[in-house]
Amino acid sequence: MGKSTLLKLLAWRKIPVPKNIDVLLVEQEVIGDDKTALQAVVSANEELVKLREEVSLLQKSTFAAEGENNGGDDEDDAGERLAELYDKLQLMGSDAAESQASKILAGLGFTKDMQGRPTRSFSGGWRMRISLARALFVQPTLLLLDEPTNHLDLRAVLWLEEYLCRWKKTVVVVSHDRDFLNTVCNDVIHLHDQKLDSYRGNFNDFEVGYEQRRKETNKKFEIYNKQMKAAKRSGSRVQQEKVRDRAKFAAAKETAKNKGKGKVDEDQAPPEAPKKWRDYSVEFHFPEPTELTPPLLQLIEVSFSYPNRDDFKLSNVDVGIDMGTRVAIVGPNGAGKSTLLNLLAGDLVPSEGEVRRSQKLRIGRYSQHFVDLLTMDETPVQYLLYLHPDQEGLSKQEAVRGKLGKFGLPSHNHLTPIAKLSGGQKARVVFTSISMSKPHILLLDEPTNHLDMQSIDALGDALDEFTGGVVLVSHDSRLISRVCEDEEKSEIWVVEDGTVTSYPGTFEEYKEELQREIKAEVDDD
Repeated sequence: MGKSTLLKLLAWRKIPVPKNIDVLLVEQEVIGDDKTALQAVVSANEELVKLREEVSLLQKSTFAAEGENNGGDDEDDAGERLAELYDKLQLMGSDAAESQASKILAGLGFTKDMQGRPTRSFSGGWRMRISLARALFVQPTLLLLDEPTNHLDLRAVLWLEEYLCRWKKTVVVVSHDRDFLNTVCNDVIHLHDQKLDSYRGNFNDFEVGYEQRRKETNKKFEIYNKQMKAAKRSGSRVQQEKVRDRAKFAAAKETAKNKGKGKVDEDQAPPEAPKKWRDYSVEFHFPEPTELTPPLLQLIEVSFSYPNRDDFKLSNVDVGIDMGTRVAIVGPNGAGKSTLLNLLAGDLVPSEGEVRRSQKLRIGRYSQHFVDLLTMDETPVQYLLYLHPDQEGLSKQEAVRGKLGKFGLPSHNHLTPIAKLSGGQKARVVFTSISMSKPHILLLDEPTNHLDMQSIDALGDALDEFTGGVVLVSHDSRLISRVCEDEEKSEIWVVEDGTVTSYPGTFEEYKEELQREIKAEVDDD
C-alpha cells in the first residue's frame, strides 16, 4: 500500500524534512567485507572515524619530526591541533565507542566471537542486524525502521523494544508485530485508502480509534445512501444534486474543523460525498486432518551434528508431538531451532537416537527456505496443479484459484509468474500448498516475516481451529501467545546450550523472565 515508499520519501527528503534533522533509514543489509562486525558498527559514525584518522596521521608525522629533530613551529601547530582533536573525541565519547557498539551488537544476538568475525562471513539476516546496530550506534535525530523485527529472534526483539523505549529521539517504524508496536509507539499513522490518518497512543489505542472512525464513516454513508435512494425514487435530478452537495459541504466543514480553521476554505476542492469504509480482510484455513493413533512423531535420545562444524551439536533430544499438541520453540539464533524442525520433518537424519513417525503422517512445512524454492517461472496455479494434481470439480484450475483466493492472493496474481510476486504473495502460495497437502502436523519456521497484520491474525485463527499438531518458531509474541493459549496442550521447548529442554511455565512467564534479564542489561549500560 506504500508504507515502505513513504519511509524512502522521508529518507530522500522528497517529503520536506528540516535541514537540521539528520535522517537514517535502515532497509538494506550491510555490504560484507573484511571489517569485523564491531568495526562495521563503529565506522557508521563517519565523523568519529575521520577524527581518529587525523589524530593517527598527526601522531605519526609528529613522531617522525621528533626523530629527525625538525621541531619548531610546525610541531607546535601539530600539538595544538592534536589537543583540539582530543577534546573533540572526548566530547564524542570516543573512549566508550567500541564498548557501546559491542553492547548494541550483544543485544541483537552477537557473541564476543561473532563481533570479531568479518562481515562477509555472515548471512543476509545477520548483516541486516549489523545495519540496525549501526543505526542505533549513530543515533540519528529521525530513525526510520522498516520491519526491523523480521531478522531477529524473540530475545533480540524484546531487547530492541526496551532499547527503543529509552530512545530520546524520533523513531518512525513500519511493523506488523502488534506487541512491538504496543510497547514502542505513542502515535500511530494509518495508511488507508491512500490517505494518512493520525491516532494518539499505542496500537491498542489505534484499534479503538479506528473502529470508532469506521463506524462513524459507515453511518454517514448509510444516511447519504438512504437520502440518495429517496431522491432517485422521486425522479428529481435537482433533488439528487442537493443531497450530494449537502454531503460534500458537511464533509468540507468537518475537514476544516479538524484542521483547526473552523470554516470552509473556498479555494480548496470540496471532499467527495461519503463512501463506504473499505476494510481489507483475509481468511486462512487448514483442512480437518484425519485421525491418527498416537504417537504421531517422536525424537528419542536424538543427537545431531553437522560435518566440519565442531562448534554446533544437539544432544539428548527427547520430544514428541500428537494431535492437538501446541509447541513454541524458543532460544537464541544459531542455537538449533531450525535444525530441530528439520529433524522433526525428516530432512535431517540424526547422528544418534531414534525417530518414530506414524506411517500415514503428513507434515505441512513452512520456512523462508521453502518460499525461496518456489518455481519462479511458473504461475501459482501451474505450480500448485503440478504439486497437487488430484483436484475435484469440473475445472481443476478454478478449484486451485478458489484456494489461492482464500489465502488472500488477489485473483490477478493467480496467473502471474511467481518471480513477479512480492514476498508476502509468495508466502500465500506456500500456505495454500500446505493446506492442499492436508497435513496432520504443521511445522512453521518464522511464518509471519512476509505477512501483514491481518494475515497474521488470519493465521492465528486458522491455527486455533486446526485440530492437528502445531510446532512454531517465531519472534512474534502475540502469535506464540495465541498458539500456546491452552496450557494443558501447550509446551515451550527451549533450544540452548546444545540441547532441548521443556520450560516449566507458560510462554508469558518465559517472556517476562527474558524481559527482566534484558532490562537489567540495559540498565547496566
